[in-house]
Amino acid sequence: MHGEESDGELVRRIASGQGARDAEAELCRRFLGRARLYGLRHLRDDDRARDLAQLAMLGVLEAIRAGRVDDPDRIDRFILGTCRHTAARMREREERIALAPHGEVDVAFVPDQEPVDTAILVRCIAELDPRSRLVVHMSFFQERSAEEIATKLATTTGNVRVLRHRAVADLRRCVDGRAPEAAGPIRHEGHR
Repeated sequence: MHGEESDGELVRRIASGQGARDAEAELCRRFLGRARLYGLRHLRDDDRARDLAQLAMLGVLEAIRAGRVDDPDRIDRFILGTCRHTAARMREREERIALAPHGEVDVAFVPDQEPVDTAILVRCIAELDPRSRLVVHMSFFQERSAEEIATKLATTTGNVRVLRHRAVADLRRCVDGRAPEAAGPIRHEGHR
């Protein structure tokens, strides 16, 4: 590959800000696949591996921009270390949210909650956009997993979780304070 910049040259260009966008794209092109393979090997799930690769590369780019990469010619090692730390953080987060084994949860405690007006909830659900409504229905009425919903919608489990989170937040706002008749259809502000 005659005339191709080395990895170190790309890192220096990114750090200097001169032609950084092209250099960032090229660095990601070179290393995103490797980061994903690292994720597959250590997390054993394709969606989680893709998440790891994206998070790791974002962290690497932020570190380069901030001048925290001491040896640009060894960026491959820096990326490997970032993948290792990202995988560890992902595993730790998953361990924290894992359900406690049966018997370790005091099920007798139920926080005080006001009953939800079912009619308002039904109207709020009806006003969600069709995709969000489907995710809510499959999640809470059919008790489908994020993986099953992702397959049905031809998307990733991560996207299903984001859709579900936004839909629940919209429902909470609608039920807690906005009368569905006055609020109009529920729309997400700032879709990404």
